[in-house]
Amino acid sequence: MHRKFDELRLTGSLPSPSTAGLRILELTKDDDYDHEELIRTLLADPALSGRIIKIANAANKDGLPNVKTVGQATMRLGRRAIRSVALGFTLVADNRRGEAKHFDYKDYWANALATAVTVHVLAQVTRHVDPASAFTCALLADVGKLAFASIHPERYSDLLRDNPGIPDLALARLESRAFGIDHFEVSAAIMASWGLPREFQEVALLRAQEQDIGTPEIGGDEDVDDDGKKTLLTLVRSGRQIARVLTGCWEPDDARWRGGFLSLSHLCEDLDMEYDALLSLCDAVVPSWKEWGSIIGITTFNAGSFQDVANEFERRGLRSAMLTAPADMRRPHVPEEKESGLFQAELDLPLHPLDRPGVDDGEPTRILLVDDDSQMLRLIGHHLRREGYEVLTAETSAQGLAIALEHTPQILITDWMMPEMSGIELCATLRRSQVGMKMYVILVTARGDDEQIVEAFDAGADDYIVKPFNPRILIARVRAAQRMIQLRERVEDSERSRLRQVAELGIMTRKLRAAALTDTLTELPNRRYAMKRLKQEWETARRTNRPLSVILCDIDRFKSVNDDYGHDVGDIVLREVAHTLQAHGRASDVLCRLGGEEFLVINVATDVDTSEKAAERLRSAIERHVIRHSGFDRAVTLSLGVAQMSPDMESVDDLIKASDEALYVAKESGRNRVCVSGQAEIQIGDDQDPQRFSA
Repeated sequence: MHRKFDELRLTGSLPSPSTAGLRILELTKDDDYDHEELIRTLLADPALSGRIIKIANAANKDGLPNVKTVGQATMRLGRRAIRSVALGFTLVADNRRGEAKHFDYKDYWANALATAVTVHVLAQVTRHVDPASAFTCALLADVGKLAFASIHPERYSDLLRDNPGIPDLALARLESRAFGIDHFEVSAAIMASWGLPREFQEVALLRAQEQDIGTPEIGGDEDVDDDGKKTLLTLVRSGRQIARVLTGCWEPDDARWRGGFLSLSHLCEDLDMEYDALLSLCDAVVPSWKEWGSIIGITTFNAGSFQDVANEFERRGLRSAMLTAPADMRRPHVPEEKESGLFQAELDLPLHPLDRPGVDDGEPTRILLVDDDSQMLRLIGHHLRREGYEVLTAETSAQGLAIALEHTPQILITDWMMPEMSGIELCATLRRSQVGMKMYVILVTARGDDEQIVEAFDAGADDYIVKPFNPRILIARVRAAQRMIQLRERVEDSERSRLRQVAELGIMTRKLRAAALTDTLTELPNRRYAMKRLKQEWETARRTNRPLSVILCDIDRFKSVNDDYGHDVGDIVLREVAHTLQAHGRASDVLCRLGGEEFLVINVATDVDTSEKAAERLRSAIERHVIRHSGFDRAVTLSLGVAQMSPDMESVDDLIKASDEALYVAKESGRNRVCVSGQAEIQIGDDQDPQRFSA
């Protein structure tokens, strides 16, 4: 059932790229984009420009001269790579940490990067999907989790605390109960709001399904190539499984990690790859992951050789066991190990999670000093430390920018005149990020003329100090900055409280909307939803020339159950039938309760022959399932009518009528059977109303 993430509209606290990142997404939507405007946008963010140049040079595998300008870097990387880099770097810069105590931000970004790098390498090898697009899709596949941690930090943190190490599918069920939506659906909603390809959105949703692709409900009308979608989905699923091993504990005697490693052999068929080739590819991913982790500041972990571990398991006779890995694996923190890059990706993204100390009353205010004069650093640092402040130092603006983004000081004190990047430029760059916008910036200058002071404030400085300075004046200005920070945090606390209320409203709205479309007894989608969804699938099938079939199911002699055992037993039977149908249906099928003892199954992108087999599987499962409750101790049976959309049908009413007529034949032919529309002579009695299911 399609569920809207109203928090996208109701709050402003979702993980989101910066203004520059969003502008680049907009500019690079099509191949016919304004290259000069793209360069101007990149140049407006010096930190992003530096990463673009660094990545372009790191991806140079052909021995070409290093690029020196943003324009050269964009030409070398290409539109899709620039789009991915900008999205990832600007997204991560402001989402490295947060308030959800039990959401592991480090683990999230390390796994996201490992998955993205793996999928990028897989795409290069398989050559079925654009590597840059695959990287972006894989990086953002779980962004819904980050959204929950951002919008519902306390509730989501409690959910994770109470269910440590829970597999993704089980986590999604808990999320659905708690928030009325799961992280797969939220990921798709966020991708849609950023204007990312519909294919990405579908992959995000289809990751929640273990069977093949149907047609999930997604915004947008453009058609998506199923083969490309399946290939991308396969790469993302495979990349995630490899990434779990890569970021795991690398302890062969750990049953959980060992199971995950051994299950990699299952990927060979999906990827059409020999096992040894897969291991070589995995070993090629390791240095690439570490290299890009180093470039963009993401903590990576010790990783050994996949081939060596496989040889060890072969020696132990474990490879033939083909153990199945748990869905998720936790890993201990292991120091990073330096390795040289072997399989260098053409592109990759920035992300970065480090613990934020916070600004609690019991913790000292963190101050970053940036000055190319080491003597001045020591002098200012001495006075500040003596007052009990935590002091970080940097001798260049570039180093100061990296420390500021990594450790988020509350106060930045920077010299004005420095090589490479001045204090003014450093201030302006930081102000473009959410992290930098919250810092209190004090500029230190040897000049105090009016023009310079105005320029400092225009660049985003909060205060200034003129050299030589009085230490008492310095401390007084820092204390004034502390008061401003405390006032701002009170306002932010109030705003967080308001946003929590708004977020709760979003949950309530979603649950009310779901309740209106859900059958309370069976918890299946109800008749209203069934008809709405069937009309959507009808239009999609017409537009794409894909088949569409439906199965109408009716419990045989259900009235006698109610008459002989009571309505409470009848309710149990309905619930058991609903659960059994769910358990034996395909992931792409849409199962609904129409009312009474009747159910409808919408078989998306399915012809009548396949639908007939699916119906027989459901009939057989119900016939075998014994229901025991209050003296009732037997199975019930189903009669099922199958029909496929045909050119002569004008509306969904005609499709429902055809399946209803087939169901009537099944009933008249002795019940407990499947009948297909058009394959048997159908005679409708006077009491049979073929329009009773019309929308």
